[in-house]
Amino acid sequence: MIWGLVRMVVALVIIVPGAFFVTRWYGRKHTVGQDLRIKEALSLGSSRALYVVEWADKRYLLGVTNQAITLLDAECDNEEVLE
Repeated sequence: MIWGLVRMVVALVIIVPGAFFVTRWYGRKHTVGQDLRIKEALSLGSSRALYVVEWADKRYLLGVTNQAITLLDAECDNEEVLE
């Protein structure tokens, strides 16, 4: 009975820190990009929206539905406003 308790404690001492470090490593590996930003969002009704997304010093106007994401316009300069 004592041997079973010792095995359980040793297993927990190994598994709990291992799970902690693996989840931290996995979370860092799969983080969202720092350069991608949603600048504006406009809902157009049920499951439809327009997004202005900034990425790599460019702005993109995206039309988003449940079935597709469509590039509507792109601008190279951040000073210019999408029309």
